[in-house]
Amino acid sequence: MIIYIADDEQLALDYCKRTIAKVVSDAEIECFIKPKELLARMNEKPCDVAFLDVEMPGMTGIELAQEIKRCNEKVNIIFTTGYSEYMPDALKMFASGYLLKPITTDMVRDQLLHLRYPKESNYSVSVKCFGLFFVTVNNTPVKFRLQKSREMLAYLVDREGTVVSRRELYTVLFEDEAYDRNAQKNLSKIVHGLEEDLANAGASEIFEKSDAGYRVVKGSFYCDLYDYLDGNKALFHGEYLEQYSWGEDFKARMSDK
Repeated sequence: MIIYIADDEQLALDYCKRTIAKVVSDAEIECFIKPKELLARMNEKPCDVAFLDVEMPGMTGIELAQEIKRCNEKVNIIFTTGYSEYMPDALKMFASGYLLKPITTDMVRDQLLHLRYPKESNYSVSVKCFGLFFVTVNNTPVKFRLQKSREMLAYLVDREGTVVSRRELYTVLFEDEAYDRNAQKNLSKIVHGLEEDLANAGASEIFEKSDAGYRVVKGSFYCDLYDYLDGNKALFHGEYLEQYSWGEDFKARMSDK
C-alpha cells in the first residue's frame, strides 16, 4: 500500500506517519509539507491513500483532494483536522474518511479497514475462519509447531481484536485445568511459539501483546469473519472454526449483533 501524508506542520506530519506505520508497517509512506509537492509526486507515482490536513497555506486539503482526484479518481482521501466544520465540504469530495486530531492507531485502522476503494492486495496475511482455521502469508500456509499456538491465534481472531487476558486464554485452551504457576509457564511457551511462527512467516504485525494480555491487530490482515461482519453474508455456509469446540457459539453470538 502506498500512502501519502500532507500537513504544513512538521510535528503533526511526523506524528501522523508514526501512527499510520504502527497500523500498516509494510506500507510505503511519504510525507509532504507543501501540497504542491504531493501533487507533483502523485503525477509520478499514484498513491492508494492520501491523509490530508484540511488547513494548509497556499492550497487547502479540500483543494488538494480535488487535484488528486483529477490524477486518479479512485484514490482514498482521508482528511485530518482539528475542526469538525469542514466535514460537509469533505463529504462532497466523496472522501473515504474524516479524522479529528489527534489521530490514534484505532482511528487509522478503522479507516483503512473501510476504505471507499479497497485494495485486496493490501493484505499479505489472510485468515480463514469459516470451515477449518487456516492462515496464509502471500498464499503460503503458516506452519505452527504447537497446535495450541494455532488455537490461541484462532481464539484471538474470534475475539475481533479485543484484548484477552492470560487467565481467560488459558481457560479456553485447557478448559478445567487450574491456572497455577505451571500453567503460566506452559502458556508462555505457547505464546513464544506463536510469536516465532508468525515471525518466521513474516506476519508478526498481526499479533500484539501487552501487560493486559493479547490481541490480534484488526486491519493488518484479511479475515473472512471480519468481511462477513462488514456485510458480506455470502461467506458463511454453516461451518465455523470446526477444530475448536468453543467456536460452536458463533451462531448465537451473531444473532445478538
